[in-house]
Amino acid sequence: MKMIIAHLQHDVFETVRSELSDLGVRRVTIAQVHSTSPQAPVTLRYRGTTLQTHLRAEIRLECVAADRYAAAVIDVLRAQAGPDGEIAVLALEALHQPQRPEDDVFSDDPRFDAAVR
Repeated sequence: MKMIIAHLQHDVFETVRSELSDLGVRRVTIAQVHSTSPQAPVTLRYRGTTLQTHLRAEIRLECVAADRYAAAVIDVLRAQAGPDGEIAVLALEALHQPQRPEDDVFSDDPRFDAAVR
């Protein structure tokens, strides 16, 4: 399993979402973030005052993919990220899956009964 993290521009999100959906990636996490880069500062005007900032609004996309699909997901993101886009790939040991009550490992442990009372 791989966790893939990419910083993308807002305007490519819908394209990335539909392409990942076509690949079978059903869930992605999106966050609006600001990042900085060595590019020239952006000049803004706020209430008549000129401000310069190096921060740029982006989206941070995170998804988890099986090893066999990770390369295809990275290719989709790389095609849309542009020259300044960054993609990080982290290896995951396993995904935590919620346990069913009948699988509870503490049910026979007397310490658990004492802690509940």
